[in-house]
Amino acid sequence: MAEKYIQSNKSGTKDLFQKRVAYDVALAGYPYKNLVDFHFGEKYLYGRVNRLFVPMVVDQNRTPIKKFNSTTAKERGLGAISFVVDAFNDLAQQFQKCAMTRKIDTTDPYLTTLKVYKAYVDPRRAYGDYKKTYWGALGAIFRKHNIKVKNFDEFEKQLLKILGATAGREPFTQPGFIKSRRAPVTCSGLVIEIADLDASNDQEKIDQFVNSNNWNFYLNACASYGFMVDRHVPWRLVADIGLYPRKSPMLDYAGAYGLDSTNKIINIYYKSAYLDYFENFKTGLLDLYNKVKLRNFLITEECNGRTISKRVTPVTYSRSAFFEKFSEEDFLKIYFKIRFLEEESQFPENEQNSMIDDCIELYLGRGLDTALNSFERILNKTFDYSGSLSYIVEHLKALKDAEFAESEGTTGASSGY
Repeated sequence: MAEKYIQSNKSGTKDLFQKRVAYDVALAGYPYKNLVDFHFGEKYLYGRVNRLFVPMVVDQNRTPIKKFNSTTAKERGLGAISFVVDAFNDLAQQFQKCAMTRKIDTTDPYLTTLKVYKAYVDPRRAYGDYKKTYWGALGAIFRKHNIKVKNFDEFEKQLLKILGATAGREPFTQPGFIKSRRAPVTCSGLVIEIADLDASNDQEKIDQFVNSNNWNFYLNACASYGFMVDRHVPWRLVADIGLYPRKSPMLDYAGAYGLDSTNKIINIYYKSAYLDYFENFKTGLLDLYNKVKLRNFLITEECNGRTISKRVTPVTYSRSAFFEKFSEEDFLKIYFKIRFLEEESQFPENEQNSMIDDCIELYLGRGLDTALNSFERILNKTFDYSGSLSYIVEHLKALKDAEFAESEGTTGASSGY
């Protein structure tokens, strides 16, 4: 008998598609609003972008990451944002009470005694690990294609050429990484996983969760404590911090920490991913340049009708010399160009250049944070750019007004908040 659901990705494309559709149909039949498809549209970015789609990270200086105790965690050190841990502890206790009174099936391996298998991952550490691998891959591309650079200017041109073909899939910057599928969903601090199963095995999801005698109780209980359940990874719980169209019970737990609205959670516990990163971006470029440049190499030149070989030694920059030679404007231009590539922006090249020039003008007049903030807000929530600095300022004001309207509950919020 043919398998109804995917057990591995080894089948043909048509077979995989049909089985995935069968799984989606099976899960779509459950009338639970907290059973959410996080692979659909904006939902994938939940907890990793703010209301204007700007990538964000947990602010480690202001956000308490609370550890799960030994009765709820499979291993030491697992944690999440404090109010998420509080809500999960109460959820787990509710399961324990119902198990003791035999209101649920006590033989279920995952939905009897809830255990945390995965939780918060520091996005900066995750990006650092990713960057090590990615830098190595970029170095391999330089070697494979025998790309030789004499100085940083030549390196920049070659790097942008490579990223033009790869950055949409393999982001270069930390903000691009946070928004990509390369970043673990647990980096938001809002996500917990209560099993360590293969997310590509739909049959196992059906057998271990959907067909469980405790499945309906599980979905109802999660909703009561403010958790959404990922339809494609049913052991993944995501804290619902939304007010729209109804207030999530999770906000009652957040309220104990003075966070009585979605806006307060985002504005106090998170910060834009570009903050504190730009300096690392600059030093990272120097590190990558040093990684890919050769000690020396031969070039051939024509001289008086003869072909001669000449040995070239690429420029070596000390950190002080590097930052003395290249200005903040130079690095901003590189950053902006790479971010356009990562977002697969629909801005035509002439509008990209105008926007870069205008944001450089913002930097010169209002400082680095204003320039980066303006660029990221426009890039991540695109609009019909007219190519003027005044238009940027006016549009950012309009975005702020829209953000205020969302916080007042007068319109639906982006990314499901």
